[in-house]
Amino acid sequence: MIVDLLERGGDLREEADVCVIGSGAGGAVVAAVLAEAGLSVVVLEQGQHHTRADFDQREETMLPRLFEEAGMRQTEDGSVTILQGRGIGGSTVHNLCYCFRAPPPVLRLWRERHGLPELTDEALAPSFERVEHGLGVVPIREDEVNALNRLVRRGAEKLGYSGFVAKHNRRGCVQSGYCLLGCSYDAKLSMLITYVPRADAAGARIYASVRARRIEADARGAHRVHAEVVDPTGTALGLVRVRSRVVVLAAGAIATPILLKESGLAGESGQVGRNLHLHPAVMAAGIFEEPFAPYRGIPQSYYIDEFIDLDRDPESGVILMPIAGFPGLTAANLPGFGREHFRFLRAFDRTAGLLALLHDRSAGEVEPGPSPARPRIRYRLDADDARALAEGLVHCAEVLMAAGAREVLIPYFDAPLVVRSTAELAEIRRRGVRQGAIPIASTHPQSTCRMGGDPATAVVDAFGECFHVPRLFVADMSVFPTSLGAPPQITTAALADRTAHHILARREELFAGS
Repeated sequence: MIVDLLERGGDLREEADVCVIGSGAGGAVVAAVLAEAGLSVVVLEQGQHHTRADFDQREETMLPRLFEEAGMRQTEDGSVTILQGRGIGGSTVHNLCYCFRAPPPVLRLWRERHGLPELTDEALAPSFERVEHGLGVVPIREDEVNALNRLVRRGAEKLGYSGFVAKHNRRGCVQSGYCLLGCSYDAKLSMLITYVPRADAAGARIYASVRARRIEADARGAHRVHAEVVDPTGTALGLVRVRSRVVVLAAGAIATPILLKESGLAGESGQVGRNLHLHPAVMAAGIFEEPFAPYRGIPQSYYIDEFIDLDRDPESGVILMPIAGFPGLTAANLPGFGREHFRFLRAFDRTAGLLALLHDRSAGEVEPGPSPARPRIRYRLDADDARALAEGLVHCAEVLMAAGAREVLIPYFDAPLVVRSTAELAEIRRRGVRQGAIPIASTHPQSTCRMGGDPATAVVDAFGECFHVPRLFVADMSVFPTSLGAPPQITTAALADRTAHHILARREELFAGS
């Protein structure tokens, strides 16, 4: 059953074999796998339960419904905006469906440098295969490559840059272009319409509008979750208590470490909440002569990997990805005022966005903030990463001009830069990428409860179990030992699948007498 406790009202007490906190790419997988194996499962999700009927394709309603802080969550200094989902299905409801397995060189780095010899390609293959099947991952067809992505591919191919059409998890896509605001057609095979219904059908009790506040543990391990019913503003309206044999924390790389800290379960290593990677991204906007409606069709299908060589260096690189916004979001990110701003916005249907996304070494930290809905997030780009991101912007401009853009806008806040020739690219390198000087966005916070072989430098082991709290597992992007260097949806789900099967393998030990 799926119950929104805002509608039910009142307090709630539950008992289960497993309590899963979060229903996104990690939590939904764990819940479905364990429930289908016959365990009793309770899922707590702080956001609401929305369905296709609620996805009205309007920014002013969908941003507050689907995103933390209405899409305006930021680092403490305001320099990076972090888009994180909230609600049943988590960030998979709004993501743009790129489907990649963890790059083998990154897995090799995790094995060799982070003490995780278990994470081989062969060992992870069954989990990847199961989640790819469960999410319906298929190659994007040529006829599904929209005008925006065709332009970007044209520019990349003209320059001889490596790129390809990726895989995704959509079925029956009508190519409306509203993926970021939730799919009104149930064509996006998010957790909302795949693993969550599987968990529901297998008997899991799934509660929306419930914010976990504290995990209780003793020498035997985690055994109780204290939570509260909350409305969309975060106001607490009722109490929820769940007693369980195992707790799986899948609240995301921001909320997961905060919940551990507020529960007094951060341990002594000092690693909980540290090592935050963001995959920070900056954008160039190419303005073309003729309109081509970049917002229509699948937003991201072509992927430029010319500037990331993980075999050579598994810790750095830049990926270029097309992006199209909606009028409100676009206007908020365009620089200038008055006539200057109006000139850029008038070119909305002639503008191609191209993101430079960084595989970052820079690391930040997460701490509890003034309220549960307002965490403290700190992140600073180091000098090498800032240079790499600036070079990525240069390559974005190159690709857009090669595709035929008459000018390329680099949206510096104080003095927007308009590039009309390759000779002007040096100005991007001169100005660089400085936090607070140009919009920087993140959709992939990760690594704040990282896996590892050494409890002094990691929070969880190779199966996601906390070193310092038995029977407490983490199953979200916070377990990545480093930045992943690729879109993380499938890796998150695969590692969660692996954690769930590990729990089942220890069933007799963990659930004896249940």
